[in-house]
Amino acid sequence: MNNIDLEEKTYTTHRKRVFPFFSVGLIIVGTAMLVGGGIFYDQAEASEHNIGKVISVSDNFELGKASSVKIDAGAGKLDIRPSSDDRIHIEGNVPEDYVIKENDGILLVDLTQNWNFHFNFNAFDIGSSTVDAILYLPEIEYEELYLEVGAGEITVTDIKCREASIDSGAGEITVNGLTAKGLVRTDIGAGEITITKAVTGGLDVDIGAGEFTYTGEVNGDIDVDCGAGDCNIALTNDQDEFYKKYSVDTDSGVGDIKVTFNNK
Repeated sequence: MNNIDLEEKTYTTHRKRVFPFFSVGLIIVGTAMLVGGGIFYDQAEASEHNIGKVISVSDNFELGKASSVKIDAGAGKLDIRPSSDDRIHIEGNVPEDYVIKENDGILLVDLTQNWNFHFNFNAFDIGSSTVDAILYLPEIEYEELYLEVGAGEITVTDIKCREASIDSGAGEITVNGLTAKGLVRTDIGAGEITITKAVTGGLDVDIGAGEFTYTGEVNGDIDVDCGAGDCNIALTNDQDEFYKKYSVDTDSGVGDIKVTFNNK
């Protein structure tokens, strides 16, 4: 059942559409198979090829010519914080072949693990190798910020950029203190994205069966496409002032979309 909240402080432009139940069903079933214990990691193979091995590090790097940053945490846990200097620091448990490098003006941070999986519905075992790290980034305004997580967790504190792209498959991404002059794009499969204390130049939200929560100011258009998930956008903007310049456009299947104003 569609549930588009139309409170006094709420405005939505809603387009009802035929919902792709089959596609969302595949997402939910696939996620359940992954998380529910149907995948077994072959540790003997990992030992032979050093696949999925995790090491403990405390390293630092120069930012170089990078003006944008792209981070992929895979299935691990990553906490991103402001650096106390102009260097990049990483501490904690990371894949042995982890990547931190500058390429064509983009700082690439790759903490994904190359696991070998096969199905075994009697067990779920990825060994004791778990990615869990803290990444410190220089406090500059990045041109573009890319965050991606598969089934892991990313937490970001206080970051500035011109534009941002945030993708969650079946994992969780939390950004507390996001300042983006331009558009923030989010893509959610069956995961969760939460953005708080934010000031952005627009939102483009695409949700399959996941959840999106936003608290803060938006100085631009808002576009939400929600399948079977939930979307809650609590704006600090004044409603009348917002609609003098910008618009809210929503499209939902069986999901819930709520946009409110004047949330001081």
